Amino acid sequence: MTMNSLITEFQEVFQLYLRLGEKLSKIMNVGDSQNPQVLAESVLQNRECLARIEQMNLQILQLSSDWEKCRATLDPESRGEICKLAEAAKSQAIRLKELCDIHAEKLKIARDKLGKDLTEIGKGVQYLKNIKPVKNNYPKFVDSLY
Repeated sequence: MTMNSLITEFQEVFQLYLRLGEKLSKIMNVGDSQNPQVLAESVLQNRECLARIEQMNLQILQLSSDWEKCRATLDPESRGEICKLAEAAKSQAIRLKELCDIHAEKLKIARDKLGKDLTEIGKGVQYLKNIKPVKNNYPKFVDSLY
């Protein structure tokens, strides 16, 4: 792999991390409303973006391997430029991971809230079953002919 292609690859990775970070922020900003279902729906509708983040691992491993192979043959200026790009990409990857962690916590909170809501609904259903009058449940008296 040539120096120019390595630089191009690192630039593309950096830009991809930036775009994914922006998309992730947009996806998760929907979840700031009071309705936890909105956040869940937003995540489900944009799952290809989240899947893309996961797929980046293979691309980064390949790029790191290429960088290790070519590092010794590059001049100091090129090596420095690629190191700067690699650090920038790394900082974006860390930022993206932090965003994912923050939003994963939001999803856990939303899930817990929905779970509590379902529990309350279940209690309400049980209460309604208990107070539902039985058919033909008329008051009976000792002298009644029923």
